[in-house]
Amino acid sequence: MADEGGENLEHGLQLLQKCSKQDAEKVTHDLLDCICSGKNLRYQSYGKLWTIQEWKVLQENGKEELKGFITRGLNKEQISNELDRYSLSGEVKQAVLDCLWPRQEEVRQSLVQNTAMISNAVLKDFDWKVKMTMSSDKLATIRQPTVTVNFDVDESGQDRHISVELTNDELKHLISSLEAANKVGSRT
Repeated sequence: MADEGGENLEHGLQLLQKCSKQDAEKVTHDLLDCICSGKNLRYQSYGKLWTIQEWKVLQENGKEELKGFITRGLNKEQISNELDRYSLSGEVKQAVLDCLWPRQEEVRQSLVQNTAMISNAVLKDFDWKVKMTMSSDKLATIRQPTVTVNFDVDESGQDRHISVELTNDELKHLISSLEAANKVGSRT
């Protein structure tokens, strides 16, 4: 995206180039507050620094960029190297880093909590059975193993039972998805 002057605005944090160190600290803290609360900032507070278009880019892309630093689990040096991409002055870069680094756990917890709120369903128990399908009305011999997995789920205080029949390939895909989810869960 480019503004009327042809300036590239695809990176929200790049717009912090227009800030003093104090403004960069305030904006960074405000963006982190927005990530944690889910609310947006008011343009009136920053109208002297950016146009409305720049403000939208900063607010939308800047929050995503800050989230990205946290979700990728970057250390302080890696975040500093990432901030180099935005051509910020040394003191503005340091101001962003000084705001973000101490609040990374708070932001990470907020992101985890927001993700967990997507569904109120919680897996309580599961059971599985292996069956061998020998034939069907279409084919005389199939000889294909299938797994039936029964899930007991607590969904908003109500028990729900879900039964799924999986082929060998589908079972492998389910297991790899669950392992990936477990890895993400163990990092948090």
